[in-house]
Amino acid sequence: MAGVIVAGLVGGYVMVIAGLWAGTVPGLVAVDIADFGRRYLVSDRPSAWFFGFASHLANSVLLVLVWAMLIEPNLGWSRAFEGFLWGEFLSLFLAGSLVAPMTGIGLLGWRTGNARFAVTSGILHAVWGVIIGFLY
Repeated sequence: MAGVIVAGLVGGYVMVIAGLWAGTVPGLVAVDIADFGRRYLVSDRPSAWFFGFASHLANSVLLVLVWAMLIEPNLGWSRAFEGFLWGEFLSLFLAGSLVAPMTGIGLLGWRTGNARFAVTSGILHAVWGVIIGFLY
């Protein structure tokens, strides 16, 4: 369980920081993941950003737990590759199809008018997946 918690917290934290820095990379867009959490928590209180950040870290730990219990033991691939695929699955189906529409930017960020959000999300989730695969 300690490996799940460490991998989830480190992966989630790195993903948040990388999301903020992504806007400095040509072709990508900055993604404030804690603000997305604030928006799907539907709150404008000053503390909402903190709770968005905390919910992202908690979700990260829970999703690593799902991966560690259901996916990793049943595949014989490298953990980093399994984590990468799990991250991409989450990018498409959890972040892209559930969270992004709840925050108002539409399916995979369609309402933004370009693919930069979807590409950035895919890269951030890939980084998260590789990190959890290495750390677990």
